Amino acid sequence: MMPAARFARLADVAAAAARAVGDTIDVAAVGIVKRKGGRANFATASDQAAQDAIIARLAAHDRTIPVLAEEGSMRAVRRSERLWVVDPIDGTLNFSRAVPFYCLSIGYVEDGAVRAGAVYAPRTSEMFVAHEKGGAQLNGAPISVSSTRRLAQAFVATSLAHKAASRPTSRFVMLNAHCARMRMFGAAALEIAYVAAGRLDLFVHGALGPWDVAAGGLIARQAGAAMISLRTGEDAAWDEPQVIIGPPALVRDALRTIPELIRRPA
Repeated sequence: MMPAARFARLADVAAAAARAVGDTIDVAAVGIVKRKGGRANFATASDQAAQDAIIARLAAHDRTIPVLAEEGSMRAVRRSERLWVVDPIDGTLNFSRAVPFYCLSIGYVEDGAVRAGAVYAPRTSEMFVAHEKGGAQLNGAPISVSSTRRLAQAFVATSLAHKAASRPTSRFVMLNAHCARMRMFGAAALEIAYVAAGRLDLFVHGALGPWDVAAGGLIARQAGAAMISLRTGEDAAWDEPQVIIGPPALVRDALRTIPELIRRPA
């Protein structure tokens, strides 16, 4: 099978698993089963159940492909030649409070790049999917990034680290001084998918897990986005924790307007 056809098939596998599990998530199972580092960072019973169900479905397709998942499954496989990268519920805090902005994210990585992926928002029945060289789709229709080119006109999604609003040098404060509007939705993979669909213009985040960015990053790139590392200023790796994602001209304008967004390691 040619690579493009194989990646298309894997995108279908990811989408089918995300939809099947997402549509059966128990929205009442919000009891905390695991607390993780950081403030309000936890996993619910539904996170764990969804992860187990996704892994079982992916294994039924090909049990030789290992899984890197947020809730602690096989993290040692991150540098494997092939792997699935899974976030069973991205936006757990939203989910636990009945805020309907959350998603399931499944990406397929091969030879150090994401080749296929799906992000599914069960509360809106929206499936974002892409595979390498195949473009990006939302519920079967092609999508593309917005035509916004200037940061001053941009609708931006970002993160808000603890006390970031009070630090003049934080990315949050600098972006807020230059963009048209900002929002913090609390589900990174879905925010990136919204950039891919042109609903948001720009996504800026400084603390992502690989499961947050893998599938969404591919979908955004296939929709025409640039994905740049905020640590190097170069094209971002699939698991880069600090990124800016958006239309290439807009990303260039943002980095030109606020060069301090790039913070290279000492």
